[in-house]
Amino acid sequence: MNENYFSISQTGMSAQLKELSLDEMVEYVRNHIHNFLFDEPVCLCFIERFANDPEINKKKSHRDTLLYLLDKALQMRPFRPGLLKAVAQLTGNPQVQQRLDFVEKHNREQEIFDQISALDLNQDVEDAKTFITQLIQGCTDHVAAAQFALNVDRHLGIARGEWQNFFTCPPALRRDWEIHLFNHHAALCDYERAMELWQGLRSDLLREISLNLAAEMFVAAGDTAQAIDLYKTSLKQDPRQTPIRLRLRELENPFVPDNSLPDTCSVDICLYSWNKGDIFGQTLKSLSESDIGKARIHILLNGCTDNSREIVEDALPLFPDNEVVVHDLHVNIGAPAARNWLLRLPEVQESKYVAFLDDDVTVQKDWLARFLTIAESDDQIGVVGCKILHPGEPAQIQHLFRYVAIAGHGLLKMSIHTPLETYDNHVYDFTRETRSVMGCLHLIRNEAAQKIPAGFDIRFSPSQVDDIDHDLAICLEGYKVMYCGTVTCIHHQLSGINFKEQKSSTASTGSIMGNDIKFYFKHADHLERLREFDNLSLDIGVEPPVI
Repeated sequence: MNENYFSISQTGMSAQLKELSLDEMVEYVRNHIHNFLFDEPVCLCFIERFANDPEINKKKSHRDTLLYLLDKALQMRPFRPGLLKAVAQLTGNPQVQQRLDFVEKHNREQEIFDQISALDLNQDVEDAKTFITQLIQGCTDHVAAAQFALNVDRHLGIARGEWQNFFTCPPALRRDWEIHLFNHHAALCDYERAMELWQGLRSDLLREISLNLAAEMFVAAGDTAQAIDLYKTSLKQDPRQTPIRLRLRELENPFVPDNSLPDTCSVDICLYSWNKGDIFGQTLKSLSESDIGKARIHILLNGCTDNSREIVEDALPLFPDNEVVVHDLHVNIGAPAARNWLLRLPEVQESKYVAFLDDDVTVQKDWLARFLTIAESDDQIGVVGCKILHPGEPAQIQHLFRYVAIAGHGLLKMSIHTPLETYDNHVYDFTRETRSVMGCLHLIRNEAAQKIPAGFDIRFSPSQVDDIDHDLAICLEGYKVMYCGTVTCIHHQLSGINFKEQKSSTASTGSIMGNDIKFYFKHADHLERLREFDNLSLDIGVEPPVI
């Protein structure tokens, strides 16, 4: 294990990337864009790694990657002075230099603005909101401050902050500002305001990020043909956008589930819970309202001491067509052991498929038919998972899909599970192979599960990592893991507490880090094999991007 493991874990992605050479970084970026569209934090993290390396100008591929990243970042933050300066210096683009000059002209109270924009929005977002509003009140044409204010609004899921009552965009920057404002509203799925702004935009001046957001706006409006045209134009500008290729494929040939499969396939649905009675009752109600055919249901009360037993008893009449078996354990044995306990039930082992649900989810009506349609299409499909959202509106993506990002340099790291702070505008509504999906709602082929004697590894108790580890074990056995983005699951977490207000305790942080160490040492002897489970090596019907 890397001797700097603890500092790398605390610093996050930026420290991990420092362990990679620039050649490895190019491959890292290619893997990423074969998975997700860029979000600003990750894009800037990549830029920092490339820009600060003294070897950056020794290879064309390194410099080209940096320029590609800067172009994406500038589309997301077109008035960021430091970013404009870097692009102007590297490219000599006169239009970028002109925009920089205008931005700097209106960048008053720079010291105060720098202090505000340096605030951590995960901890100080309300302070940032207050201070940036005050600054704009005093400097009404401060376009860089207005851009930061939009970022604060996005973080909070607010379409229009109070600061907009005071801001007046300088005329020379108004065209670029209107595009940026459109991107903001469309990204939040505030399509009424986005459509109003769209009417005043010149489509021939729009870049791919704006075109992608506009495409999903037109999907929501029922104009799929216009969405397809916009996506095709976007791909002409940047053909490296794998998610857009997959989304376009879905729009042109929509996935059609076989709704008869829940009645004809042998499926056991397994749930386990520990002291989440109220939210568990909501989960069971949601499950009962979905189409699960004749599936048998197993409920494991994992050492519950609350009213979970009574809530389950009250929910039993919701399943008149299904056999429901309730199992009581006297102690909480943790998530991995609970899953194994259920998988090893003789009647469960006889089923072709096992579906696991967490005790705090809301499921889509036809989730099982869609999962089964995918699983039945290929005997080598071992796991099917879906898109996971946080509760609330606008809905923020919690988890999509992952691959092995780093297996070397004394590290074993999975890729990020979703673009950061991304709201669900349905751009990830497609089906593709991946390496790992979230375990709060997934379907497992029993044949594949039975080839893993350890099952869900109990060394990762009480939770975390065990579902990732199990997916990789499935891959090591030669099976596929599939992501079904046309199924949406809302994961409420912690009985409905707003996820933005959740704080990690010291104990939970220690547990996560401990599991990370266990994960590395469990697989340390076959890192070469795990390195093959990157993203570029998957055959998803789309050519990997080349920079």
